[in-house]
Amino acid sequence: MKIIIEKKKVDHIIEEKVNKEIVKNLDQQIWYFKDPYTYKMVNQSYALFLGKKEEKFREQYIYDILKPKEAEEVIAENIDIFLDKKDIKKEKWYKNANGENRLLSIKKSPIFNGQGVVENIFCQAEDITEQNILENELRRNRDNLQRIIEAVPDMIFLINKSGDILDLWIGDESKLLYPKKEALGKNIKEFLTQKAFATYQDKINILFSQKNSVTFEYSLIIDNNKKYFEAKMLNLETEGQKQNIIVSVRDISERKKSSLKLEKLSREFETIFNNVENAIFLINVENEELKFQRLNTFHENATGLRTEDIKGKTPVEAFGKDFGEELETNYRQCLIEKKTISYEEELDLPAGKRIWLTKLTPVINEKGKAEKIVGASLDITENKIKENAIQYLSFHDEMTGLYNRRYFENEMQRLDSSRKQPIAIIIADLDNLKYVNDTFGHQAGDDYIIAAAQMIAESIRDEDIAARIGGDEFALILPDTASSGAQKIYQRIKEKQEKYLKNNNEIDIFSISIGYSVKYTNELSLEEVFKAADKKMYVNKAENKK
Repeated sequence: MKIIIEKKKVDHIIEEKVNKEIVKNLDQQIWYFKDPYTYKMVNQSYALFLGKKEEKFREQYIYDILKPKEAEEVIAENIDIFLDKKDIKKEKWYKNANGENRLLSIKKSPIFNGQGVVENIFCQAEDITEQNILENELRRNRDNLQRIIEAVPDMIFLINKSGDILDLWIGDESKLLYPKKEALGKNIKEFLTQKAFATYQDKINILFSQKNSVTFEYSLIIDNNKKYFEAKMLNLETEGQKQNIIVSVRDISERKKSSLKLEKLSREFETIFNNVENAIFLINVENEELKFQRLNTFHENATGLRTEDIKGKTPVEAFGKDFGEELETNYRQCLIEKKTISYEEELDLPAGKRIWLTKLTPVINEKGKAEKIVGASLDITENKIKENAIQYLSFHDEMTGLYNRRYFENEMQRLDSSRKQPIAIIIADLDNLKYVNDTFGHQAGDDYIIAAAQMIAESIRDEDIAARIGGDEFALILPDTASSGAQKIYQRIKEKQEKYLKNNNEIDIFSISIGYSVKYTNELSLEEVFKAADKKMYVNKAENKK
């Protein structure tokens, strides 16, 4: 009759990690060991059993919680689990916080990491004191069976193989669909849907083909509400009697609804995670180490990376020392600040080199420590290209590719207070542009300007600034350049002009007038130097017309 009074045990807890929100209110005692000597977490039932608060157990040595002899026994068991990597099951009497002796059925299980190494120990205990007492009572006095069964909250049915109800026991008769007197003699198919009855028949057949009990779930619509039930069946094999079945039925509607709600939330999370058009990645913080947990589908498609290739790896393990350390620096900054941070990064991944706007958000636990980082990256490559193009155009002359007047004036203002002197300014003006436009057309005039701009660009150094500041006017800033240096630039331009005239047979047409001046002290402004160079340019222009 053990199956009649035995409470449902939790066989499986969430893989890899225990969710405190799920387990904290279970009647079953749940606790975790971080290592053989240290608690990691406990649920409320375990804490109440020892008369302590849940938070008192976090990161506490076993010796600080249990009595020395009991602590030594627990530590020895834990060491065996870490070494043998096997479960430990036992039943043992313990005193609770009220000094009561309670019999606990205990199971300790190793929790492994991705490399098969034991990381933690998961423990669960069920108080079977009442069960033990009832079993002893049943052995001593079978006459008390009726009273014991009625004390059990489940509905207990005695049925035959055909499903006829021979007897039933229940503490609260209002839970029955029919009064007890009416239910006796009926067949269970009158209580069940066709689908549920088919399930019962299938399980009865299984039950008679094996010696073990059979447990299953089914649902019914009662008063327009869907109710979920868990049934346990045990075959009563008694000599000289027909084979009958004990069925223990428990209403698990609340538990089932919570489970379904959790499953729904999980599905919704997965749907959002894998369908959002952002590259999402999760990073676990494990003993100060950062390890990738998973990538969403968009991330995998956009980058060419795969979760299975980086899962459980640190950034350095996944991407090499230089790149990995660069990534980890950003991740650790998020942990240090304990807030969302954003930054741009250019990553060369299997799918190609792209620019990403990455946002990192830490997941902070109840101890104030970050236990996970949620990363979201947006591909801004195309936007960045457009942004750079716009920025380029805002400071460059579209026709020649030289800087424009606005950039030139900004640099004039910036360098005016510079202590690095001398600074030379060259003014160049293209001669005969109107003649070219009127005679050969404006396209020829544009080519005329472009040719002059190319000569100027090829004549200066990388640090020099060349700008088109008007239709046919150019200006150059030459940092750290004296008159001799400016003269060299002047000479280069003139040489290229002569070469151009010779190659294009336009000796009488192409001409550039040039003037330059130099700033040697801060007493002279660059504006004054500019004007001086401009005057010299006009002098040169007059000479070119002779």
